[in-house]
Amino acid sequence: MGILTISRQLGSGGDIIAKLVAQSLNWTLLDNSAFAQSAEEFGYVREELEHIDERKPGLVERFFRDSQLVYHDIVRAIMFEYAIKGNCVLLGRGSNIILSNIPGVLKVRIIAPMDVRASRLVENEEITKSMAEKFIEHNDQERTSYSRHFFNAEWGEAVNFDLVINTQNLSFEDAKQSILELLEKNRSFQIDTSSLNTLKDLSYSQKIKAKLMADQRIDATGINISLGENNMLLISGRVNSEEEKELINELCKEYHSEGKFENEILIVPPIEGWYPV
Repeated sequence: MGILTISRQLGSGGDIIAKLVAQSLNWTLLDNSAFAQSAEEFGYVREELEHIDERKPGLVERFFRDSQLVYHDIVRAIMFEYAIKGNCVLLGRGSNIILSNIPGVLKVRIIAPMDVRASRLVENEEITKSMAEKFIEHNDQERTSYSRHFFNAEWGEAVNFDLVINTQNLSFEDAKQSILELLEKNRSFQIDTSSLNTLKDLSYSQKIKAKLMADQRIDATGINISLGENNMLLISGRVNSEEEKELINELCKEYHSEGKFENEILIVPPIEGWYPV
């Protein structure tokens, strides 16, 4: 059983390489289309995802309920759901960071020089080279900000990957083959029973957290959820009111119907006139 994450620069060919690897191995690919379909379970549609996908929230959004925080928890839930099924390729969205503590995951990054990336966009999108360069710069800035804001990590930092591939002088087919050979020859990139059990616990608790975050009746941004021994669901953190705490109780009874849970949530009323920035 294997899990591959692929991070890529726009115009590097990472999307194509991810698809080639998935097809060669007959693995499931979590790309933009598959992600949008999975997000529907949490009430998100494609148009909403396109607005907030892989970018840092703006100031106005942070004054109100931050849709990016909801999105981030949904991303994690979907990533873990794919991961526990195994034999999958996870494309972008910080998948290498989200699964960084899971032994056996192969984390790959696809890059290329700016002029190569721009030339590919000119060819594929029929735009000028100047437009392509500006679009790439903006995309890089958005992804860098997203990574810093949600993961406290530098987007593309080599230390966060097992393999970095430059496609300037390497065909997409050759890049695919390099990944396949590493997966085949290096037994370190296999998901063992311990890693799978960890993923199952993370997936279960994260799915509940994402459902709470997507519920417009409560503000679950300050809630932490984990699965303890004997299938005990542990809930901690803070909410604004007793009503929210009770509603979380009811929802957890519904989502965790086959087990017990401990609710250690604190009630911290918001300070009048204060807004997060």
